Amino acid sequence: MFYDQAFTLCYYSELLWQKSIVEGNGGNLSLKLDNNLFMTTPTLHSKNGLNEKDLVIVDSLGNQLYGDNRVTSELFAHLAIYKNNPDVGGVIHSHPPYTCSYAFSTSIPSVPLSAESVIWMEDLILAPYNMPGSQEFFDQIESLSRGRYVLALQNHGLIAWGKDLKEAFWRTEVVEAHCKISHIMESRGATPRHFTYKQMTQLSDLRNRFLKE
Repeated sequence: MFYDQAFTLCYYSELLWQKSIVEGNGGNLSLKLDNNLFMTTPTLHSKNGLNEKDLVIVDSLGNQLYGDNRVTSELFAHLAIYKNNPDVGGVIHSHPPYTCSYAFSTSIPSVPLSAESVIWMEDLILAPYNMPGSQEFFDQIESLSRGRYVLALQNHGLIAWGKDLKEAFWRTEVVEAHCKISHIMESRGATPRHFTYKQMTQLSDLRNRFLKE
């Protein structure tokens, strides 16, 4: 019944693994099937080589309805994002190396420096550390996800979402590229060139038009 969605979830899981954005059994992905059904990756599985039989289906309360594997331990972070953002259709939690190199410290390059980062990332904030899988972590995601599409998680990783998994993946890639470029600039001692107010306004208008299409 949900073969196309299962293929999509496995495709982006594999893509994350191929690009070294997840490692070991790290990271988790989900997509919305309807307002009360969600498909997710299982816990304690590599994102390499997943197939439809590995996946799990849950309802909006987190009850597991399908799948022999256990659902990801961070399911309720995903559900909090869906609850706060009804237009969201896909969520990706990952561990991109350059993003984590900042997230595992006390600061992160928060200001977008490219048109792509204005459109897909906007301002990037670093959420203070909470134990993964804890109620404090889920409450934090619920609070901070309103009106955003990406969050860097201190000593944890990155979580990104969008109208589908493709958008969530693009946001993951753009944040990682932004952090990589920021790292290279810092290593050279270069000073970032920020957009003027007028330029940022123009790019914000472009983003708003683009995301409404």
